[in-house]
Amino acid sequence: MNIIRYNPNPWFDTVFDRLTTDFISSLPVASPKSEGRTLVPRVDIREIGDTIVLTAEIPGVDRDGLKIEVKNGVLTLQGEKHREESKEQNGYYRSERAYGSFYRSFSVPDDVDGDAIEASYKDGVLTLSLPKKPEAAAKVIAITEGGGNAKPKEVGVN
Repeated sequence: MNIIRYNPNPWFDTVFDRLTTDFISSLPVASPKSEGRTLVPRVDIREIGDTIVLTAEIPGVDRDGLKIEVKNGVLTLQGEKHREESKEQNGYYRSERAYGSFYRSFSVPDDVDGDAIEASYKDGVLTLSLPKKPEAAAKVIAITEGGGNAKPKEVGVN
């Protein structure tokens, strides 16, 4: 059973998280390998029946450049968005789009079947389906008569 923390005002947390994420993603990265900014793809995670569905917005990222890995209960998404070549016109150039690499990790519940995870990528949206393992069959427990040392009563034996 997962413990869910009560939050009387989730609106503030959502706005605060988005503002800080936007601010952090707009900062230049110190790595010379990076092309500018660090990407922070937005994700939605929801549970539909016996499947957890993770949807990530990663427009402009080539499908072949994506790496998805599950190891030790952690799902990791990696990729890189390359800057398209462009020329300056009249000495003026402006780019507000984020380029660079991204790396996101998520804890995977124990009841997810890591071998059955499926991924699809269409129109800049990555969708992962994480099916849960089938529950173990119900186990019938024999009820004993008397104290704790009594032998179980056999039922249905002819």
